[in-house]
Amino acid sequence: MAGGVEHPPSLFHGLFVSLDKKGVLDWLRFGGWFDEHQAATFFDAMICSAMAIAAVVLLVVMGRKRLEKVPKGLQNVLEWSLEGLRGMTVDLLGPQGPKYLPLMGTVFLYIFFNNLIGLVPGLKSPTMTPSTTFALGISIFICVQSIAVKANGVKGYLAHFCGDIVALAPLMFVIHIAGELAKPMSLSLRLFGNIYGEDNIIAVLFGMGYGAWIPVHLPMLAFGIFTAFLQAFIFTSLSCIYVQGFTEHAGHEHAEGHDHDHAHGHDHGHGHEHGHAHSH
Repeated sequence: MAGGVEHPPSLFHGLFVSLDKKGVLDWLRFGGWFDEHQAATFFDAMICSAMAIAAVVLLVVMGRKRLEKVPKGLQNVLEWSLEGLRGMTVDLLGPQGPKYLPLMGTVFLYIFFNNLIGLVPGLKSPTMTPSTTFALGISIFICVQSIAVKANGVKGYLAHFCGDIVALAPLMFVIHIAGELAKPMSLSLRLFGNIYGEDNIIAVLFGMGYGAWIPVHLPMLAFGIFTAFLQAFIFTSLSCIYVQGFTEHAGHEHAEGHDHDHAHGHDHGHGHEHGHAHSH
């Protein structure tokens, strides 16, 4: 039971019960914080997440088996997907977008396949559990802060939180810190809420038609494929925007410094030419 909606047990529920009786999965209860249902949900999330990762790896391996100059079949799908992800990062991050493609592409594919796997009977979306989405949010938070420090330096990174007005720096620092800490929470809750709600609707529709053997949940399953893509796209897009908020400032300062050096060199060259003409 979750939120008043009865979900069919997963394919791994029997395995969980067997291992739990032997005490192998006591660590999933986190010292008594989680009950049996929560521990089972966490167990399902880990198994299904591992299956999603394995599916991505398998697709890539199969697509790379026979590379051709004129792609077709699975190779064509993979190249089309890669170009789409590259285009998204370039649109959101500018020319430096491809540099962040490995990170953002991995995040997109991981979330997309985790969303999709819940549409398979007997499996559950890991992204309908807070543990998975919070882990994703925290991971993106750490990555973005690391990118920001590398792009701006420690001094520039801290200056970003203080703002441009020195008198308001203490207040702005607190506000910016709170805003940064809210970002992983926002990412996590948005993804969790949408996938959790979708899976609950599918469970309700499945229950309505189960007794009469009417698959009334099939239209929602079809819509779930679109939702799986949409939620992965939104999460990845917001992650790119968070990165852009730090790197754009660094790029602007770099461009100003470059223009200043260029102008200084131009003035120096002009002075040299003027002095040479005067001597002549």
